[in-house]
Amino acid sequence: MKQFAFIILALGFLGGCAMKTKILDASAVSMTHMHLKPGESLKETVPVTGKFCADTFGDKGSIGLIDESVKAAQQQFSVDYILNASFWNEGACISVEGTGAKVMASAGATESAPVPAAKPSSKKKTQ
Repeated sequence: MKQFAFIILALGFLGGCAMKTKILDASAVSMTHMHLKPGESLKETVPVTGKFCADTFGDKGSIGLIDESVKAAQQQFSVDYILNASFWNEGACISVEGTGAKVMASAGATESAPVPAAKPSSKKKTQ
C-alpha cells in the first residue's frame, strides 16, 4: 500500500511540473519596437510561437523568460510585433503564442526624401 501511495504522489508531482499554465495575455508585444511612429501601421502575417527555457544550473528564477520567448519568436518568424500574445509556463520554460505582424508605412504617409550626396567641385585651381 505504501508503494501505491508513493507512485500516486510521484505521478502527481511529475504531472504538475509538465503542466502548461497560462500566465499572461497581451494585445501586442515586441522586443524591437517601443511604439508605432506616426504614419505606421501593422500588417498581420503568420501565427508565431516562441519558447525559452531557463538553464537549470545557471539561472535563478524566471526573470526575463517572457522577454526571451518574445525575442525568440520575433527572430524565428521575422516579425516586428506579436499580436494577441498568450504566455504559458511549462516547468522551467515560458512559451508565447500569437499572430506575427510587420510594421508598414501607411498609404499617404510622407517619408523624408534622402539627402543627395555632395558633388565634387568642377572648378579648376589657378596658380
